[in-house]
This record gives sequence, structure tokens and C-alpha cells, in this order.
Amino acid sequence: MSRATRCAALVLAAAGVTALTALPSTASADGDTGGPLLRSGLVGSTPSPVGPTLFGVTPGGAPWVVARSRVSVDRDGEFELQVRGLVIPISPSNGTNPLPALSASLFCNGSSIPAATTGTVPFDRAGNASIETTVLLPATCLAPAVLVHPNAVTSRYIAANG
Repeated sequence: MSRATRCAALVLAAAGVTALTALPSTASADGDTGGPLLRSGLVGSTPSPVGPTLFGVTPGGAPWVVARSRVSVDRDGEFELQVRGLVIPISPSNGTNPLPALSASLFCNGSSIPAATTGTVPFDRAGNASIETTVLLPATCLAPAVLVHPNAVTSRYIAANG
């Protein structure tokens, strides 16, 4: 095989591997249903009209900031979210969280209907909360996104993956 033919074969093989790893299905190319679907940090929301409506969900009525965060969703539905210091930085909250609970929703394929929504978890005054659960995913989840909801009010979000 000539050098040019070998190079062309390597390029095509690499393109095939790339195509296989980019499958939109919840199963990987080798049939494994695990592995990452989404890994991201979170950013706090900004109230309307500056803050955008995402997937038909409007931002909360106050600005939110987050010190540290991570959200991960695996292809087998394992959902983990951790926020530290998700607070309202302005008066009257002055760097605290006034809410007792939060939940989160996963959106797929640009739909305004959540693919999954977690249960409600405690949200402390320092702005700390954790969610660890398993959610049922659709067969295809392109462009996954997570919104964090105040007090399980799914028509509002206070943080989104960024």
C-alpha cells in the first residue's frame, strides 16, 4: 500500500471513530450505556429582561451567582448536581440564599419540555445543595442542558449549565 493510500485510510478511520463517539443515542458505539452525556459547571441567572428565557423557562426575579458547581448526567441516567454558594448577592439577601429547596430539569434536543426533572432537595442558607439520582433519558439527547429551579417551581430557573 502506498504512503498516500495509508494516509487516506488513517484519515477515514479517524473520521469513523469520531463519528462513532459523537452518536446522539444514549448508548455508546460499543453498546455501553454508561459514560458522560453532560459534564459542566453552572452559572447563576440574571432577571428578565436581560436574562434569557431558556427552553420556555424564565429566569428568577433576582440575580444569582454561584461560587462552585458541577453537574453531570451519564448516558445511563445517573444525574449528579452540586452547588456551593448559589446565592443572591444584592440586598436584602446580601450573599445568602433565601430558598429552602431546589430541583433541576434536563432538556434534550432543544425541546421546551424537560426530558427529566429531579425531586426537590434541601438548599441551605449558604447556597449549598446536592442532587444524586437516576433519571429516565430519551433514546436521543442532543445538546443536553440543565436548569436549576427554585422550590421546584419549574417555570423559573436560578442557574443553568454554562
